Amino acid sequence: MLTHKTVLCTHMKTRLESLIERIAALQSLGDDTYAAGLFPTQRLKKELNYLREDSNIFFTAITVFTLRDIRPLVLESSQAIIDSITEKAAATYALYQNKNGLPTYNFYQTQPSNHFPNGRIMRRTQHFKLPDDVDDTVMIYLITPRSREEHLWLKAKLQAHANAVKGWTQTGPPQFRKQKIYSTWFGEKMPIDFDASTLSNVLLWVFRNQLPLDEFDQNVLEFIGYTIRSGDYRERPLEASAYYATTPLIMYHVGRLLAEAPVLKDCRSILIHDMKAWKSETFMDRVMLATTLLRLGEDPGDVIPEKWTFETLVEQSRHHYFSIAPILNYYPQTRWLTNWKLSHINWECPAHSLALVAEYLALKEQQPS
Repeated sequence: MLTHKTVLCTHMKTRLESLIERIAALQSLGDDTYAAGLFPTQRLKKELNYLREDSNIFFTAITVFTLRDIRPLVLESSQAIIDSITEKAAATYALYQNKNGLPTYNFYQTQPSNHFPNGRIMRRTQHFKLPDDVDDTVMIYLITPRSREEHLWLKAKLQAHANAVKGWTQTGPPQFRKQKIYSTWFGEKMPIDFDASTLSNVLLWVFRNQLPLDEFDQNVLEFIGYTIRSGDYRERPLEASAYYATTPLIMYHVGRLLAEAPVLKDCRSILIHDMKAWKSETFMDRVMLATTLLRLGEDPGDVIPEKWTFETLVEQSRHHYFSIAPILNYYPQTRWLTNWKLSHINWECPAHSLALVAEYLALKEQQPS
């Protein structure tokens, strides 16, 4: 006789399989906007009626990363679909590799150059052309086979562009402005800045590849710890993590690191307390917090109503902005305007949002009865 728990898990597994199939259907077959293997993404600002198709590599990489992480938890048929998604996506990475052939990666296509695609202003000027960045690079390193020598090369590259090596940050908590901390960017002209979410991704890559922890990594851990202990991630998320500038997004990234790495144990309890107390405004925020609580061994309850149909679930996943770019933050002359929200551009990737829901369902099924 099936128990309620068994029926619930069977129902969720059906939804999980359906989500993975839907994600695969969203992967581009190749057209004038998206190379075959990319996941379509939109950059937008609703208040300004601004919407553009945005062929970046970031959302394809993090969608593949999320699916690969849950691959061991799904049925063989779904594993085969994830493998197919991964293979198709991998064919696009070279388009975003450093323009000079170095193994770092750009948010936008470099081969040929195509920054802020479909834009009317920003794509027409070199002023808005982005350098390679740390987030895209470590994510692609996390989802593609790399030798230890390649990982160590990247670590040296990160250090060469870090604060106190390449230059000095003018933002962030004053006590960290003289410390050796990885910057968000590899570029020569972009200002050095710290982002707690990006830095959490960097250390996740460090720990997963068992790279040696050094002064840079220890300083990064101190910065992330301060972000949590001080409450900056709740009260000043834009300052703590400019490119993931909401508290739930920071919780998700830091929580993922703390779930895997034996570090910042006091921050783990603070984060759990704050997530349980956080009043989420959207369904996708609730999904991310529930996933993070599951990772940390907590019971978040059910966040998907049983009465929802699959199409309702898909619709509720929409309008989730996983990346937020404060355009005026890029340059020292305009940074004082960074808090002006009309200057922030949002990105939405329907496939990645569905991958986040699939991640929650996969982890929820592993929860002990």
